[in-house]
Amino acid sequence: MHIAFRFGYIHSNELFTRLLNRISALSGIPVRLYQEGIHYSVEAQGTQAELEALADLISGLVPNSLFLQNYKIEEVSSEAKDDLQATPSLGLKQIAFQTPYCPECQEEVTQTLNPFVTCSVCGFSENTSLSMETLIAATGVQADTHQAFFIQLATQLSEQGELTLPTYNGVRHFSLLNENVRKPEGILCCNPSTISDHFLITQGELDALMMVEKPTLRLKAKLMLRATYAMAEPFYPVFLPDDTVTLALSVALKEKGIDIVFCNHVSTLRVVSALDENLIVTPGRDSLPYKVPFALKHASFCRYGNFMAYGDMKGIEVEKQLEPKSMPFIAYVAHHEASASTKAIRFEPAHGALRSVVIEQGLLGHSLCGIYLSREHPSHIFSFSQKIGYTPMADFNTAFLSQPKEMLEAIATMDDGGKRLVANFKNIFPKIYETIENLRFKSGTQMSDIAKLWSMASVFIGIYDGDDAQKACEMLEATAIEFGGKSGPRIDYKIISTQEGYQLDFRLAIRSAMSFKLAGLDDYLLSFGFIDSLADFIAQQAEDSDANVGINGVVITGNLFENRQLLMRTYNALSVNYPIYKNERLSIDNANVAFGAISLGNE
Repeated sequence: MHIAFRFGYIHSNELFTRLLNRISALSGIPVRLYQEGIHYSVEAQGTQAELEALADLISGLVPNSLFLQNYKIEEVSSEAKDDLQATPSLGLKQIAFQTPYCPECQEEVTQTLNPFVTCSVCGFSENTSLSMETLIAATGVQADTHQAFFIQLATQLSEQGELTLPTYNGVRHFSLLNENVRKPEGILCCNPSTISDHFLITQGELDALMMVEKPTLRLKAKLMLRATYAMAEPFYPVFLPDDTVTLALSVALKEKGIDIVFCNHVSTLRVVSALDENLIVTPGRDSLPYKVPFALKHASFCRYGNFMAYGDMKGIEVEKQLEPKSMPFIAYVAHHEASASTKAIRFEPAHGALRSVVIEQGLLGHSLCGIYLSREHPSHIFSFSQKIGYTPMADFNTAFLSQPKEMLEAIATMDDGGKRLVANFKNIFPKIYETIENLRFKSGTQMSDIAKLWSMASVFIGIYDGDDAQKACEMLEATAIEFGGKSGPRIDYKIISTQEGYQLDFRLAIRSAMSFKLAGLDDYLLSFGFIDSLADFIAQQAEDSDANVGINGVVITGNLFENRQLLMRTYNALSVNYPIYKNERLSIDNANVAFGAISLGNE
């Protein structure tokens, strides 16, 4: 019998090259290894028992990954069979990346609590900045074995409530939930089997947390947890141990019955998961730099959202810190950003985001509908075709979104119906009305128009009365995620024609919410309606784009899609009629915009 194990792995960190070499070294039968671009395979001939043993070995060593697109086992056809010559190993070009730990290392650390294992797969070696002596010196804990050391640390944390410990991700501060003396950056889950007891989480989100990159997810704590520990934040970044030192401590804490603790130095790699789709919200150490051999006509540079991209005839690269490699170069600056250069080329961020997906997915020449919904940057919906170019479908007007009182006055002056609606709202909900009249969001927070609308909605619904617009937006999302139904009320996301073009009139959205509030709809249903109706609005814009230019698919970008419900509902609404494209290697905001912007001149 002759079979092949096939993998599609889109990252250039050579993790799968190292994995295949490890499989070859441990296999009980000769194997042949292949790598061509993103395609990897292991071929073997043997008896049923031998091949089953190889399959067990591979399933134990190959981890789930954000960048593993497909995995299959197939029998090699008789036409393709030849004498199998074993491959000792595949050549390594470089080891520029490290994963937190591979499955083999995880098993060893879990059993021994020794975080200093050396491994040719995940990139750790004896030449690291940490040692047992370093940990002992930093904590003052003396122990003869690794296991005894981490058990003592777990005891210290459980008794004193706090612990500071050097890890491979910096010096971390851990604290019990009832000892939150510092502002927490995230929550470390020491026991994945109990995470659903504490947070609202789907199986897809749990699977994402357990991937080899160990990303963070934005999760809402359940009512019991929030009440027990007075947890005030709508969402918390939650993660599993993301280095071997943190893993060893987590195992010791789990044995003492401690399932979750506050922890800082949270990984910047943040993802959202819905309907078996995983999107990178912000990139981490495992994502950048990203390079592609896409030649540009002229050297170009763009800085956007703390990410930089540079490209020339040799290709494009994106990184957090990047210096242009040649002078002169063309500078690209988003149209809403200030620039000291008078020669910079202005661009629409949404166009850069779409262009990044076009390059990643090989969609050159396709007609597309672009959906860019960001938390911080101006959102935009448009269509694109080679013949017509970019056609705006829906801009998002920020009028009446500065303060709740301005929105209330705008609705009252729309028409007689608006005036009566405001008067009825004042009579039925006097406390909410008073809050709207007196509340003023503090300035300085960079928020997009859609995020501002959701902030405004949370005040009018009556679920938030503070001055933090960003937290108000998250409060609406947190309330919506508690809703267990399949559809919400139809919030009016409607386009009106203005001198600036076709824009979404947010007055109509808040007005419809006020009407539903007066009709007796509860806060959970109303909050979900803002998300559910936006997904339906997106689907309608895709259909309008199709009527205009005949689209081949829809591209979704922007970190507002970190909202799991919006992502899920958008996929449900669009996938019936259109292919959906997204960033695969890049984050869905900021980094992708910088990357795509510098290639806009090549269209």
